Amino acid sequence: MGVCWGTVVAAELVAAEKVRHDDHGGVQVSNTDIVLMGIILIGIIGFGIDMLMRWAERILVPWKGKG
Repeated sequence: MGVCWGTVVAAELVAAEKVRHDDHGGVQVSNTDIVLMGIILIGIIGFGIDMLMRWAERILVPWKGKG
């Protein structure tokens, strides 16, 4: 799941077509607060997916680690 999530994030960052433009000439605007919030949100979602998969593994594969 970690590799899948990393691939989705990388693809989104590379293939993002929406770019904010300035009204006076199409200059790309860098909104640091939005970028940082996006990074934090991606981290939280990734952590949540990791915890969900660990929980599912404990339930669905109870014999793991007992051999």
